[in-house]
Amino acid sequence: MKMPPLHALMCFESAARLMSIKAAAEELSVTSSAVSQQIAKLENFTSTRLFIRSPRRLELTIEGRIYMRAIRPAFSQIAEATQHLMNEGKANKVTVSCTSGFAIQWLLPRLPAFEKANPGVEVQISTTNRQVDLLSEGIDFAIRHGAGNYPGLTSEVLVNDNLLPVCSPRLLAAESELSGPRDVAKYPLLHDEHRLDWALWFHTLGIDDVKSDTGPIFIDSNGVIEAAIAGRGIALVRRALVREELRSGLLINPLKISLHSPIAYYLVYEESALLQKISRRFRDWISAAAATEE
Repeated sequence: MKMPPLHALMCFESAARLMSIKAAAEELSVTSSAVSQQIAKLENFTSTRLFIRSPRRLELTIEGRIYMRAIRPAFSQIAEATQHLMNEGKANKVTVSCTSGFAIQWLLPRLPAFEKANPGVEVQISTTNRQVDLLSEGIDFAIRHGAGNYPGLTSEVLVNDNLLPVCSPRLLAAESELSGPRDVAKYPLLHDEHRLDWALWFHTLGIDDVKSDTGPIFIDSNGVIEAAIAGRGIALVRRALVREELRSGLLINPLKISLHSPIAYYLVYEESALLQKISRRFRDWISAAAATEE
């Protein structure tokens, strides 16, 4: 694999990002002529025209646009890693992305232990259901629910997953007892926006002739759990998110059934994030906190 001249690559990236030879020259502290020469050098190296030049404007060719999209992430990674390295020992903030359900039910109750051990450190939690771009959005760690396949990122199992039906004990006190899994369908089924878990649960237990897609729908697991506590129906939830509610008796697992899920909660991050000492401390702390519950 043949690497292009790195200075020529830097000049191309800067000019393509700023769409100006002059602006690129100012950014790189060289002359406009030097930038143009380096771009020409890269075009000769690749045998490809990268820019369309005119007196009034600079425009990327189709090949130039494709090439810029391909190399831009590498420049972002270099900039991010360098920033982390420069901040080593100085950073006092860790930014974490996760769903609101995981934040409220799992992370926030445990966070005071980390803050007590690391006074002055701010943990900023960004809640979302989407997969964020860690580099471009300035996120140190993401907690994702999935199979662990996150290309280009480091992922570590945080919490293994088990699905179990839960409800308020008041719900069963007001209705007839549950004698088996099939009876669950007689109650309102509470869903998050994906609505797939109940169908999977019934199918795994060999029950395919019940209607599992009816009942109230909530935007996330936090809404589902709160509705179950309020006695609005039976929720199918991840054990990691309701440990305290089960311990306190706010919720019960009426059938004593828990099914292992093929997916889990993963701690996901760019390896460069660990250049910061405080990020390494957070990674070690959250991994240890999760391990105590296995």
